[in-house]
Amino acid sequence: MKFLTRWLGLERPGARVGLRPHRDLELALDYAAAYARCRAAIETVLGATVFVDDEKTGFIEAGFGLVNSERLRCTVSRIDDAHTAIRVEAFFPAGVDVPATSRNVEALAAALTGA
Repeated sequence: MKFLTRWLGLERPGARVGLRPHRDLELALDYAAAYARCRAAIETVLGATVFVDDEKTGFIEAGFGLVNSERLRCTVSRIDDAHTAIRVEAFFPAGVDVPATSRNVEALAAALTGA
């Protein structure tokens, strides 16, 4: 069967299976300050539009306005009173090859950590 799919050109060369591009961060900020910093950086640094903004659950989802474009999900969670964890993850529509890295994820991580 593999021969047939390769002969017909249906096999995707170099297809990879794995996680979406993401970064896990830990900030020395309380939850509210970390959430506000993440929300502001999405708009000012990346220029993205925030679609979902739920501070109670710590979930932010943003996109870049183009059809079938990359979107970002940020999950903010408390570690303790003075530290907060943030997971920044890129996701793509079905059928799009997922790249190994994302410039948007890296830029947001750099803005949040001050790097």
